Amino acid sequence: MTPPDPSPKNATLEPLSEVLYPLEDGIGSVALVQQVGDDKSIVNAARVSFAGDNSLPLDERDAKLIKYLLKHHHGSPFEHNSLTFKVVAPIFVVRQWQRHRIASYNEISARYVEVLERFYTPLEFREQAKNNRQASVAASESLEQDKARELYESAWKASFEAYHQLLELGVAKEQARGVLPVTQYTEFYFTCNLRALFHFLGLRDHAGAQWEIQQYARALAQLAEPLFPSAFGAWRELQAEH
Repeated sequence: MTPPDPSPKNATLEPLSEVLYPLEDGIGSVALVQQVGDDKSIVNAARVSFAGDNSLPLDERDAKLIKYLLKHHHGSPFEHNSLTFKVVAPIFVVRQWQRHRIASYNEISARYVEVLERFYTPLEFREQAKNNRQASVAASESLEQDKARELYESAWKASFEAYHQLLELGVAKEQARGVLPVTQYTEFYFTCNLRALFHFLGLRDHAGAQWEIQQYARALAQLAEPLFPSAFGAWRELQAEH
């Protein structure tokens, strides 16, 4: 049975924020589409233990409490909020992203929709790090950037052409997609609370993370920080101390 199409064809979702393009190619993007909670909701979640939650504006005492909670790893008060982002990212980035399981994900399905010609080509190719099997370093002059780009793009273009030829032969989308590479762009909704987001940022906006996902982590922080300025300020101070 074919599932019903849940969305009107001519409707577009208006994000709550500007759309950021972390990879600077005009395709990969991050936008905030929904948000619940603020710094005060963190404070109230903590103070309810002593019947001290209130509707007063955030003050200096509240800000100190937020930092205390972070410093001493009292995480649950940071879970009573929600941030939903719409993300467009290469599949290889998303597979790293979805290792973070304290979050909710819904991704576009290439079983239902035909894949668009959206593939990521790096602005600069990097070399393999000699002392770290999972890391890369800036390329030396011996790496031929133009040749690498030519090989890279010809590979994904050939796979995309094969995909379309399979569709024209009558092959199902769910099978034809198997020839497409992980540099293909996908899109998904990502919902998390602030505790999960801080954990994500600590691992993915880190020198040991792959450059591409670092850029996405920074985009998430750029959109979320104005909504929780006190919590982010305290978190950044504590990160700098380590």
